[in-house]
Amino acid sequence: MSKEIKLGLFGIITVLGVVFGLKFLAGNNLLGKSKYYYIYVDNAKGIIPSSPVMAVGFKVGTVTDVAFTVDDNKKAKVRIELRVDEPLEVRTDAIAEILETGFVGGKAVRIQINPQSSAPIAKNKATLQARSLNILQAMIGSPEELHPYTEVLKNSLIGAYDTISVQAKDPTAPGVGKMFNDMDIILADMKITSRNLNRMIAASNQQVGLILNDLAAITGNLKQSNEAISKIIAHTQSITAKLDSAGLDKTIAHTDEAIMALKSTLDVTKKSLASIDQLVSKAGNGDGSFAKLINDKELYDNLNKSSKNLDLLLQDLRLNPNRYVKVSVFGKKTKKYTLPENDPANKN
Repeated sequence: MSKEIKLGLFGIITVLGVVFGLKFLAGNNLLGKSKYYYIYVDNAKGIIPSSPVMAVGFKVGTVTDVAFTVDDNKKAKVRIELRVDEPLEVRTDAIAEILETGFVGGKAVRIQINPQSSAPIAKNKATLQARSLNILQAMIGSPEELHPYTEVLKNSLIGAYDTISVQAKDPTAPGVGKMFNDMDIILADMKITSRNLNRMIAASNQQVGLILNDLAAITGNLKQSNEAISKIIAHTQSITAKLDSAGLDKTIAHTDEAIMALKSTLDVTKKSLASIDQLVSKAGNGDGSFAKLINDKELYDNLNKSSKNLDLLLQDLRLNPNRYVKVSVFGKKTKKYTLPENDPANKN
């Protein structure tokens, strides 16, 4: 086999593999036997090719095509092609339902089959009946299926309502009756409290008005005094500036130095006064010559007499110098001393 033939076969196999792979990824059954059915709806609701086809909760096929078309009445429709792979007998009375598979928006087609149906089996490429369901209908089913449950719920609610009604009319009954009775009492108390609160508010309105008037008067006075307050602040700033420029901190520092010097002087004075006090104490106690001189009365009297005699002597010397000194000029004789009549020495 030549290289050209091998290359051609490899290319054919590659193309077939790609085609079959794409069809497989698109959801087409390449090996099994399938049937195709069509449905026509007004709104596809997000159905796309490869969306699953379900029956009795089991995936039996795939949506293969979604196309826009127009019916005989010139009305827009959406044609959806369904491929069923399983050996499922789809009869002509089967209904294809477009539904949501979850809250995130998944879409699927569900074929409703009646096992007891005697309708003929639908042929390949037959058209089936179709309808759309919302998520609530898809979850809970048709209303006919819910009828037994709703009847049970209805009877239960009626019984509960009758029980509550009977107990609510009896204030002594435990549970609901007592609860309603307590609620009536609470509402009555709230009504009384609300009435009293309204009275308090009405009574306080006048006082509030007076308070507001006083506040308005105070605000007016402050507004009128604004200019005076501004002047006071300006004067205060001026005084502060002058004190700052006067070097008050230096003056305070000098004053502190003077106070410290005065304190030192006071300490020295205190020590001197202590020494004087000690000296006076010794003098009072008779210690030393000075103390003896002060405290000896006889010595004081003698000194007093000596002082008087010295005074008389000096006075007599001044009055009668000839009595003590004799001076002769040119041989003149000295006059004889004559005792004066008013001699101070004779007074005593």
